[in-house]
Amino acid sequence: MNGLSYLPLCFLGISGLLISVIAVVAINPVVIFIGLVICSDTLATTPQRHYPAFLFGIMPIIADWAKGTIINGVSNAYLNFTLPNVQFSSNISSFVTAFSYRGLANFAGGSLLQSVFLTAILMYMIDRKFLRATIWSLLAGFLSLFGLINASNVGVLVKNSDDGWRFTVAYTMLAVFFLLLEIVQRKHWIKGQEKEPDDLSSFEWAEWKREQTLEEPITDDNIQLNL
Repeated sequence: MNGLSYLPLCFLGISGLLISVIAVVAINPVVIFIGLVICSDTLATTPQRHYPAFLFGIMPIIADWAKGTIINGVSNAYLNFTLPNVQFSSNISSFVTAFSYRGLANFAGGSLLQSVFLTAILMYMIDRKFLRATIWSLLAGFLSLFGLINASNVGVLVKNSDDGWRFTVAYTMLAVFFLLLEIVQRKHWIKGQEKEPDDLSSFEWAEWKREQTLEEPITDDNIQLNL
């Protein structure tokens, strides 16, 4: 229904008319409110142990926003000093020398896709599901080699001046580390995989936790703890 309602707005140019009549500043609070509601709902359905993965997964998107803010800010600042019809934004990064803009650009490269991979890797690492973390790390390394994530350009990034192959090596090393942890875990030298469900809301998780507590065998330690 939403798609059908937006279809005439887009094809008939009504959306452009609305944007020209309604100030963009008046719409921004609504957009921010919707974003906050989405984040709130996401946290409500995310186990607390996955909060670090959730927050870390947002970082590439924030880096992408910071990168765009820098480019737009410098472009607007030097707009009066450039020739008309000249794309100044593409050359801004070469003039940014006050901090490591290269790292920010790599962290912002493919931010949405990178966010998925970083969140998945960290989530499975928290749950001690190292085999899945290994697979996600290898996939991330493969995509980094072609610049789909952790790079500002797309291609086979194997030159010394490229950073894609560096991230591929890093993700591969991470995959090897997770694979070693998987082997050690199967030998029962470290703690096993997390058994708590990861698809329950906070209220459902609390109910599940209460049921698990009731199913635990009664021991002297539990009695002393309750007393």
